[in-house]
Amino acid sequence: MEDNKIDELKNAMGSANLSQEQLQEQLKQKIQKASKTRALFEKGSAKRATLNSFKHIKKSENNKILLVLLSITAILIFIAIYIFNKETKKEEPVYTKETKNRLSFKELYDSKNYATYNCYEFKSGKISFPIKECKEEMDKFLLDNRNANRFEIVPLISENDSIIYKSIENDIKNQEEALNKKVKEYLFIGLATERILESVWYIKKILGEDTIVTSSQYYVKSENENEQGVIIRAYH
Repeated sequence: MEDNKIDELKNAMGSANLSQEQLQEQLKQKIQKASKTRALFEKGSAKRATLNSFKHIKKSENNKILLVLLSITAILIFIAIYIFNKETKKEEPVYTKETKNRLSFKELYDSKNYATYNCYEFKSGKISFPIKECKEEMDKFLLDNRNANRFEIVPLISENDSIIYKSIENDIKNQEEALNKKVKEYLFIGLATERILESVWYIKKILGEDTIVTSSQYYVKSENENEQGVIIRAYH
């Protein structure tokens, strides 16, 4: 049986004419060669594994570096945006309750929405409100605009109102012309002021004392000598 196995081994190795010692030597050489080949293969595999591991580590490190750089870039962009917004942002004014009330009043005061009533029936040089001529229309105007934010009075002066000046003209005729003009102007201003006060009284009489009534800082000179009085505006 053992001889048969040896013969089979010789045939497998193609060495049928070799002796048993030669066969053992050849078999030993083949085993050594196979061992060397395996050792080289294992060494190469270890080297490849080490190289792959190194590549993986290097790739991982590169990813970490890239992530850090992206994070730093994002932080720098955020800081730049914050600084830009801080420099360009306008400071909002701080309003107190009193300031807000003043602003609200100013907005109401500067309103361009108003209704107008004209009473041109004042007597020349007189300040009394012409009840007979203006009362009916005036009362209707006031009641229709009772919810107005304020009323404004603009006095209207005509040349016929110079009747007061004419009463003293002879007394100052020897004065300089510039002085005469100033006296006449001051008389017109005084007459306009008195007509404003008279109108304020009448408006508050109809609508109540809490009604807001203002006056212009000027008077209007009438183009018609027979028209003098007041212009009343109801602002909404």
